[in-house]
Amino acid sequence: MAIILEGPDGAPVIWGKLGDYVFQRTKTGKLSIRRYKKPSNPGTLAQQSNRLAMREGISRWGDQEKLSNKAYWDKIAGDFGFRDGYRAFLSSYMTLYHLKRKELGDDALALSFVTDRGKPISHLASPLKKARAEGSERLISSVLRYKSGQEYYKLLRDSHLYLKLRGWWNSLPYNILPQADPYLTPKLEGLGLLPSSSAG
Repeated sequence: MAIILEGPDGAPVIWGKLGDYVFQRTKTGKLSIRRYKKPSNPGTLAQQSNRLAMREGISRWGDQEKLSNKAYWDKIAGDFGFRDGYRAFLSSYMTLYHLKRKELGDDALALSFVTDRGKPISHLASPLKKARAEGSERLISSVLRYKSGQEYYKLLRDSHLYLKLRGWWNSLPYNILPQADPYLTPKLEGLGLLPSSSAG
């Protein structure tokens, strides 16, 4: 069910489900609308085991880890970009569960391994998080490779020339100039596309 209120400016503020659509606010405050899709719940053994493992992990955090190892998990959270120690612990706990399930080939055995409170849990990097980080690094290095090539330099020069020929270069507000790589600046100054830094 959707909740509709009147905002401070008189405009309607809406969130929740209305018909086939779901209304929600993003972190930046923008309204997001998407078509409602019923969540998949096949009830397979793997899904039920996963949920049970998650429940056990939450229980273990509250009973044991939070009391004895909170400082350790808070440090891990800070080092590896988790919001808090609780999320860092659960990520490692579920990663261990999935690794054991793969190794032992049985959900019940993997679950009994991770629920054994006598076995300490230490930080394990999630393969998904690792893959995302590696993907980001590959993207950054490919962007840097592209920006150091002649094709990028030509595109930058042409776009600056386009701005200058149309008289838009000088009419940019607050004297903001398009960002250029530092090693390109002397070349752009030589072409007359950037004001000379020595003239200041």
